Amino acid sequence: MKQLIIIGVGGFAREVFRYAQKSVGFGVDWQIKGFLDGDVKLSAEEYKLLPEKLLGDVDTYEICADDVFTCAVGSPKARRKLAEKILARGGQFINLISSLAEIISTAELGRGVIISPFVGVSERAHIGDFVAVNAQTIIGHDAHVGNFSCIMPHVALSGGCKIGAEVFIGSGAVILPKAKVEDGATVGAGCVVLKKVRAGKTVFGNPAIEI
Repeated sequence: MKQLIIIGVGGFAREVFRYAQKSVGFGVDWQIKGFLDGDVKLSAEEYKLLPEKLLGDVDTYEICADDVFTCAVGSPKARRKLAEKILARGGQFINLISSLAEIISTAELGRGVIISPFVGVSERAHIGDFVAVNAQTIIGHDAHVGNFSCIMPHVALSGGCKIGAEVFIGSGAVILPKAKVEDGATVGAGCVVLKKVRAGKTVFGNPAIEI
């Protein structure tokens, strides 16, 4: 049986641990081995909150033959950096798909994807590699989400919208049909994106404006 290692030690990593226990393949194809330190170091007291053992850190951990990985880090840039370190040493990533998610059969998922409980992925939506989609988010028909992006809870990605690579979308944001969020942008919590967010920019508000 494969041994799943969760990269990250923060709150999101602890959430992913709980999600994993009710995800497709748990206890059949893989079991949880523990956590690896990622981009953030915790205090001694915070490490005690981890529900499974700490195995070390991404830089020094020796990958075993049965190891598989998931990256439970919210920052898109950190997700890329940490995943690439493991990939460079031959590590393999699996998709972590909650059994409580609804994914239409025509949707396309990349590798290393996290799909949390009560997420809906609709007709011909595309989710790229190493994307994290948090709970109760809806990804509409023909929407596209680029590699390493992180989507927070209660987000609505409307039909035909395009989300670039390494994008962060805050809780409760709404991306309207056919709107575009370019690479490296940040969409603040509660935003309503009408048309376009330029690459690398941060927006807040309804309608969303650059800050």
